[in-house]
Amino acid sequence: MLGVLALVAVGGRDRYFFKQTSTGLAYKIKQKGKGPAPTAGQILLIEMMYRTKDNEVIFNSDDMGFPMVAPYDEIVDKADGGIYEAIGMLQKGDQYIFKLPAKTILGAQFETLAEKHKLQENTPLYLQLYLKDITTEEGMKEVEAAYFQTMMKKRQEQAAQQLPKDIEAIQAYLTKHQLQATTTPSGLRYRMITPGEGANPQAGHIVSVNYVGRTLEGQVFDTNILEEAKQHNLYDARRTYEPMKFTIGEGGMIPGFEEGIQLLNKHAKASLLVPSVLAYRELDLSPHIKPHSSLIFDVELVDIHTKGKK
Repeated sequence: MLGVLALVAVGGRDRYFFKQTSTGLAYKIKQKGKGPAPTAGQILLIEMMYRTKDNEVIFNSDDMGFPMVAPYDEIVDKADGGIYEAIGMLQKGDQYIFKLPAKTILGAQFETLAEKHKLQENTPLYLQLYLKDITTEEGMKEVEAAYFQTMMKKRQEQAAQQLPKDIEAIQAYLTKHQLQATTTPSGLRYRMITPGEGANPQAGHIVSVNYVGRTLEGQVFDTNILEEAKQHNLYDARRTYEPMKFTIGEGGMIPGFEEGIQLLNKHAKASLLVPSVLAYRELDLSPHIKPHSSLIFDVELVDIHTKGKK
């Protein structure tokens, strides 16, 4: 983690501490590692952070919970005076600080970030790199497996903390509107509006669904029903308004939506009150879906198909 890459105040006198490569790349060594230099075919795991001279962090790989991955063969011999050359200078355990123009570091992201951080193309940014480890393609499988386990544990811990808040918000909605709902073990709440007929869909079944998605505040943010789209100013002429099809169990839908559909049978209509931990979690997806937004989906299970019969 980037605890090892503590912020270093550079200040206006950094010209006294930085050296330059033959291409003009400004660098200084924060700490020399004791590991080997990478060789052809290996993969580098790099912790990376870049910031302004005022220590405003623009990017930190630690926020992703996983180091940046760089195949050494794509890095070596690219003395370009930029990030490739910077990475190519590292041995395992090295911690370097590089000074580069904002445009060089940010590349295609420059236009997006320039206004937010008040950057010009030549605004100096400080790139901190730590070559955490060197591995192979086979070794990456173990690294990714360990990362996945860590990520899942972290998500479970975050969900356990967030779910009570989601339940409280959904209950407040139900109380305000004097509604009753059934609760599942996951925390999903649902209200059956119109019963259907026949069996419920199972894993592998393809279902056709009509839906209207809205926030707890009542703002409709998505629908596949033409009349609803027009009513709520969501109509898009490029879109086909017809029942949405997806396969149960393939993970193509948010967990709460898929769980709710499996509670229904053909032609049933229901209102699903989905906690944020079963929806889009901490993502900020639209003007209406903010981080930790619990959502409501008014749904109709139009049809159930067996695999291969869409």
